[in-house]
Amino acid sequence: MIRAATLLIVDDIQSNRETLENLAAALGHTPILAASGVIALNIIAKQPIDLVLLDVMMPEMDGYEVLSQIKDNPAWRDIPVIMISALDEINSVVNCIKMGADDYLTKPFNSTLLKARIGACLERKFWHDREQAYLHQIEEYNHTLEAQVKERTQELIEAKEQLEKLNRIKDEVLSSLYYELQRPFKGVLTAFKQRFVDGVHEVNHLLESIKQSLLVTQIDPATHIYPFELTSVRNILATAMAASRDFANSRQVLLGEIPTCGGQAIGQEELYTLISADFIAIEEDEVESYTLALKDNLKSDNHCKRLCAEAIMELLKAAVKFSNPDSTIRLSCEPSEGEIQLGIHTTGRLIAEDTLPRFFRSPSDSVTPGRHPGLGPSIAYHLIESLGGTVTVANRGAEGISFTIRLKREKL
Repeated sequence: MIRAATLLIVDDIQSNRETLENLAAALGHTPILAASGVIALNIIAKQPIDLVLLDVMMPEMDGYEVLSQIKDNPAWRDIPVIMISALDEINSVVNCIKMGADDYLTKPFNSTLLKARIGACLERKFWHDREQAYLHQIEEYNHTLEAQVKERTQELIEAKEQLEKLNRIKDEVLSSLYYELQRPFKGVLTAFKQRFVDGVHEVNHLLESIKQSLLVTQIDPATHIYPFELTSVRNILATAMAASRDFANSRQVLLGEIPTCGGQAIGQEELYTLISADFIAIEEDEVESYTLALKDNLKSDNHCKRLCAEAIMELLKAAVKFSNPDSTIRLSCEPSEGEIQLGIHTTGRLIAEDTLPRFFRSPSDSVTPGRHPGLGPSIAYHLIESLGGTVTVANRGAEGISFTIRLKREKL
């Protein structure tokens, strides 16, 4: 029995899309067409998809990267994906299967074989979805039962505490009566008065200690904020963002606002006065002279800031690749007395835990296409390290990744 399903067909060639569309319609399915990887991801984010027919070789975002984003997203990873490509090479097949593809066909494909594989994938998805629904019901029943047990247990705990409290009160009353019967009445009043006075002194002493501690630890923010330095950091961020914006727009990713860096308010006219937002292209015959100039000017203040801006630009581009379409990359800036900590926070794909330690290394031939952001992070890592700073990357729960840049802060 054929179960009607929604099929997403992703191919940059119109004739291929039309062929697959006619086949899907003939099988009783509802085809949805996407001419690029970005469009496909937007469609998946907005409506349920039962199966994806995905071309490997596409411009801008190839099928490998689309596949990796689908399989890295917990909400999408159960969608079956059949890769379709003109490549008839075992390496391409192995890469797709490693990345989570459910099946693989080469073009020109056999329509009978494709029909059978679509049916098999949809059948597996149907039973997987049914299994997940049963598991969800069992989980809800378990939660309900657990809540009931917890509620009853809490009632028993509260009843036990009340009983213990009543027993303590009873013991204290009996002890007090026995103690007071052993002493003259006047002695009891004197002892009570002295104990009360001593308690007041202890409380006053404690309050005074807390007050003095607050006075000692109170810090005036003006003594730890250096306007010129923090303004320079904002200029660096503005430069890097300007250089990365076109790339972000091509992936339909937004760059957030420039952070205030400790509450420093500066006008728009001051943002680009220190660093140029244009990165100058170096001709081949100028490489040697540029290298010598780089060595001579390494300690130059403006030159170091330009290097820092270029490093942040590379990290922003890497962040774009790990972001979902229509999401916003958030930037943060947290100055302290000895350093400034910058953050680049994405919403989208995560980095596999076993590859985190190798993230800033240059990619090798063994890296599966679509799963590595390229040379940019490695370049940024070495630039920031040469400036005396550090850069790290980590997964932020299940939301996305965060780059953390720590730069040394000049002291007045």
